[in-house]
Amino acid sequence: MNRLWAAACCLVALAVTEPAFAQSSGVTWSLFPSGEPFPVYVADPHRPTNAIVPRFYLREDIPDTRTPRMWLSAGGRFGILRIDGRRPGERSWQLGIEAGLDALFDTQNKSDLIGLDGNYGLTMTTASRSSWTFKIAVLHTSAHLGDEYGERTATDRINYTREEVALASAWRFQPQWRLYGEVATGYVLRSDDQKPWRMQWGLEYTSTRRLWGGRFAWYSAADFASWAERDWRVDATIQSGIVARSNGRTYRLLLEYLDGRPPIAEFFKDTEASLALGFRIDM
Repeated sequence: MNRLWAAACCLVALAVTEPAFAQSSGVTWSLFPSGEPFPVYVADPHRPTNAIVPRFYLREDIPDTRTPRMWLSAGGRFGILRIDGRRPGERSWQLGIEAGLDALFDTQNKSDLIGLDGNYGLTMTTASRSSWTFKIAVLHTSAHLGDEYGERTATDRINYTREEVALASAWRFQPQWRLYGEVATGYVLRSDDQKPWRMQWGLEYTSTRRLWGGRFAWYSAADFASWAERDWRVDATIQSGIVARSNGRTYRLLLEYLDGRPPIAEFFKDTEASLALGFRIDM
């Protein structure tokens, strides 16, 4: 029994401790690290996250749907390996994977699944004591039409699939502020209407934790995206709410306004406007 208890304790310790290996030069290699040198964009409607978000539409373009609709997401960005410099503040590098599913449901039509996007990719991010951070990523998106929606509306899937290389940088010009920009080009495009290039940029603010005895902070963020396949129209997402962090996770209660491409890529040609009140957990 004592051996079983000791083995269980060892497993628990491994589960809560990052396996790390220090070289004689002082460089440290950490497996499955927590945290991220280049966090996901707060207001990006296509980022990997865990969310339940009812959306109330001011403009509807997806045919034969009504408002409100329910948007569900599951996923995140997970660190695989981090390399830290010899001294605090030296440049760190982190290799990670991101994966997620986004689903949109028509709550006014028997909760039919309108569409589902699968996203995954490999990211390399880096940061130092400098206010600049950088990211390079290889990303994949595969869009699928909901069976119920397709049968009810006699709509065929367009087979939207995209694989791309993305380069991004972010500038934290004040401790509470971050400005970012990203450019990407697709090298696998399955639909004839798809085009390679896209751009993305945004601004984020997070206050110090001074709400409810220092347990919460408030935040605001704006994300903008422009796609060649949408004739470079600027799609905008504005988000604000309260945020808390615990055990490597970030919890957000949010109010969001979206004007642009729907969160399901099968309908990338459509333009909609919506208000949402939701809850997100970033991992």
